[in-house]
Amino acid sequence: MKTALITGASRGLGLALARDLAAQGWALILDARGGETLDTVQKELGTVSKVVSIVGDVAQAEHRQKLAQAAAELGGLDAVINNASILGPSPQPNLLDYPLDVLENVYKTNVVAPLGVIQSVKNHLKPNARILNISSDAGVEPYAGWGGYGSSKAALEHLSAILAAENPQFKVYWVDPGDMRTEMHQAAFPGEDISDRPLPEVSVPGLIELLNGDLPGGRYRARTVLEPKPETPSVHWLNLVLQVDDFQAAADFFGKHLGLPIQKEWHDSGHGVLFSAGRATIEIADATQIAEVDRVEVGHAVNDAVRLALGVRDVEQASADVQAGGAKALHTVVDTDWGHHNQRLTMPDGLPIKALTLFQEKDNPS
Repeated sequence: MKTALITGASRGLGLALARDLAAQGWALILDARGGETLDTVQKELGTVSKVVSIVGDVAQAEHRQKLAQAAAELGGLDAVINNASILGPSPQPNLLDYPLDVLENVYKTNVVAPLGVIQSVKNHLKPNARILNISSDAGVEPYAGWGGYGSSKAALEHLSAILAAENPQFKVYWVDPGDMRTEMHQAAFPGEDISDRPLPEVSVPGLIELLNGDLPGGRYRARTVLEPKPETPSVHWLNLVLQVDDFQAAADFFGKHLGLPIQKEWHDSGHGVLFSAGRATIEIADATQIAEVDRVEVGHAVNDAVRLALGVRDVEQASADVQAGGAKALHTVVDTDWGHHNQRLTMPDGLPIKALTLFQEKDNPS
């Protein structure tokens, strides 16, 4: 049986997460300031799993020690979810008018207390334990009127990042659950209708994945944790290697006439230069397609099995430059059906690839 400590578990996101974990068979230590509501939660979830509820304020050291004692009695913790926090004044004042004593209390609850909870239970954390600190988009976005709460969450996020760097034996996550239809969110917008916000249950599956999965520690948005990640291509760089007979002539062609910047140059047993050519792609085509491309670009079949095609900002200027370096144009610049200004040329003598295509995207003029 896994065991989790959830602060602020009598309502909102904390309660929604507690219900899901209890259904999965987790033993729970639940904390909240409201004794009556927490007692109701205890009676509900106690019929499903082992639940210990402790009334108190996480900002108080004595209360945090009670949480640690409960963790010890249950044999240690697999997860700590620091969910308890306070909004501050409602409506929230701008920072120039923010009462400093209230700001201190917001920081004490939203920043100091989560660390205090972790410090109190650190000797009861099992290997590979998960620590989830519930944050907010207000911790990364400078919303006017959210200076107290937002800056406290920003501090919590950086605290979490340092905690992760210092404790690689644990998985530390700081998580933005998104806007939710909760009492705190309603307090942030007094008198407004927030019925369009989703219920906290929408954010729970992402938290469950962080608790049960093997994602690396870091910052997450709860509602995107389970979204499929785009595949990363195995190849990220095309380097075309050309063996040339006249090195200096080839270097002048690509460097001086084509204008490619030198990325690296080396002199070992021989001489090599790496030119930066921007975005690289590999294009393959059958004979029928090649013949059609030849027809459009040149007007007749050329049958270039290997062709260097370079996207340029100004195809006419680039053509003039490479012709000055020894290239020969096979045709004037043409407008193709695939949205390019194109010109086909032959490379200077001595290069192993003879065919050169220069192209400029019509919709992306220089």
